[in-house]
Amino acid sequence: MSGSVNIMGRCQVCGNARPTTHVAYYRNVGMLIMRRTITMRGEMCKPCITKLFWEFTGKNILLGPWGFISLIVTPTYLVGNTASYLGALYRFRDVPM
Repeated sequence: MSGSVNIMGRCQVCGNARPTTHVAYYRNVGMLIMRRTITMRGEMCKPCITKLFWEFTGKNILLGPWGFISLIVTPTYLVGNTASYLGALYRFRDVPM
């Protein structure tokens, strides 16, 4: 159901019955010669979308760029997560909270 808001949804993060929309966030953990990607995607409410955005952004900045490939991947994830966050907020613009 990507691209719309489910008015009677259940948030997959907090479990509350609230309006939800599909969001996907990615986090890179650079480890000099290795890297790891952590993904969080699902139907989420607006407070969880905001909380996870800032959590993933902070951890991407602190833990992301430690490695050659990670220097490229981390900024890509930051831009993608920001686009996903702003898109979700835009979808919530007409939903009464």
